[in-house]
Amino acid sequence: MGRCVTWIRSFAEISPARYRRFVLVALFFVSAIILTGAAVRLSGSGLGCPTWPRCTGDELVDISEPHRAVEQLNRLFTGTIGFACIAVFAASLRRRPYRRDLTRFGALLIGGVFLQALIGGIVVLLELQWHSVVLHFLASIALLYGNLELLRRSGEPSTQRRIVVDRDVRRLTETTFALTVIVIGLGTLVTSAGPHGGDEDVERLGWNLTSAVRVHSIAVWCLVAATIGLIVVARRRHATITANRANALLAVLMFQGAVGYIQWFNRVPPALVELHILGAVGVFSAAAWLRFASFEAVEGPDTERPRPTADTQPDPPLERETVDAR
Repeated sequence: MGRCVTWIRSFAEISPARYRRFVLVALFFVSAIILTGAAVRLSGSGLGCPTWPRCTGDELVDISEPHRAVEQLNRLFTGTIGFACIAVFAASLRRRPYRRDLTRFGALLIGGVFLQALIGGIVVLLELQWHSVVLHFLASIALLYGNLELLRRSGEPSTQRRIVVDRDVRRLTETTFALTVIVIGLGTLVTSAGPHGGDEDVERLGWNLTSAVRVHSIAVWCLVAATIGLIVVARRRHATITANRANALLAVLMFQGAVGYIQWFNRVPPALVELHILGAVGVFSAAAWLRFASFEAVEGPDTERPRPTADTQPDPPLERETVDAR
């Protein structure tokens, strides 16, 4: 009985390390939904369920056809993400010491998942019009950023932060992150002009695909140049963490660029496009983590300190002998 009570209590209060594991699980699912959503589009299953929230006019769930099954599984997977984010929110309430900012971000994650699902429904009702698909993807990227921000906060002992890099490094970091957002935005337009629209009969962006790819490629090379410049400046200014994270971003960019060129010269096969989208998730995550390197947590009123244990408790004062002076 005693062991059972101890086991229950271990779940009643959650340590910061255990809470961070909840956040990591949610991050995995938020990243995965971007890939499963892309798989729906690349397999031509975007209108496998022609209505929303039901799959068909009569059936809430229907997997009677292959395209319908793919779209239905993606919708069910969105529900899994919702449960993961609800678990993060619940864990933030039981986390000790309690942090209000973590609870607030947990609530925002739940709202973001429901908003993303709503936009997904609108995409279906609009029959996969390209601008709605772009909005849906960018909403997923925004949700990913919120989850990364929560992961960063969960690893810090305080909400108080200070800038730890000089002005030039900070400006280059922000420029690099802004270019990353631009590159991803242009990538969605390239996809909108390309052959993988989710269904054969959907409306596509009427841009010349080659011209769209060239614009996107120029933006990518600008991002690479900015990242290399940041590495050089950060090294000279002894901003080691920023330099290391910029190196990581550059490595992911090289992989992403190689996949991009290979898929283009092979006429954008679905498997390589899916890999390219995985690379986009990696590039954005690396750029966000680079941005976080400009700050560090500092001592504040809410600074978390380890609870004293038997090993860390100060020894009690020794009792002094009373000597009778008479």
